[in-house]
Amino acid sequence: MPVINDETDQRGMIDYLWTHAIISDQDVYQMHKNCNIYSSASPDQSRECNATIEAVQNCFNYINVYNIYAPQCFSPNLTAHPKNPSILNFDPCSLGYLHAYLNRPDVQKALHANVTKLTYDWELCNDAIFQTWKDRPSTVIPLLRELMTSGHRVWIYSGDIDARVPVTSAKYSINKMKLPVKTAWHPWFLSGEVGGFTQVYEGDLTFATIREAGHQAPAYQPARAFSLIKHFLDGTPLPNTNY
Repeated sequence: MPVINDETDQRGMIDYLWTHAIISDQDVYQMHKNCNIYSSASPDQSRECNATIEAVQNCFNYINVYNIYAPQCFSPNLTAHPKNPSILNFDPCSLGYLHAYLNRPDVQKALHANVTKLTYDWELCNDAIFQTWKDRPSTVIPLLRELMTSGHRVWIYSGDIDARVPVTSAKYSINKMKLPVKTAWHPWFLSGEVGGFTQVYEGDLTFATIREAGHQAPAYQPARAFSLIKHFLDGTPLPNTNY
């Protein structure tokens, strides 16, 4: 699921956490009061706002923000021998294995990576770079409009149990574009079961959810994610019948 528009993405994240019983009514009230996140202006980075954001983010110490129903990793230590991979059961410690693998000198040599010999590890997300990236655009909506105007199909998808860039963020961001609805909200199917829900907009933009998928959708729901990608590449709509 992509980050689309800062203001609506932030609002969607707070609303998702609240409606999924992860943060309290008081937390949401304080976000309204101190950060003004529901306005078009940038959130007020006051001391009160920062304290409120920190309190909300504390919930991430207890759950996996990328999949709110996933188990936590309680055994992060590496094993002497590789574990047997499974596409049916996602290993919550997999990011630890990836970190260790990509920081092996032989792997970096094979990838022609880290040629400057950094004094620190490669990380999944480098917060230091992110915080100092001053010219980062606050929205990619103009780029989406440009793609659509040029005749390109645009599909946006979201795992429905991802709290980091949740379904609500995608909906708010797409609604910001004020596109007429071409095909109303409906379920799509795979193997007789609901694979997710979808809505198609004028201008050839499709939004789809992947049911029971987290932020890394293929890791949690490989068959449903594959079906969605295949339909996109084939230029066919998601199946709206269960047979």
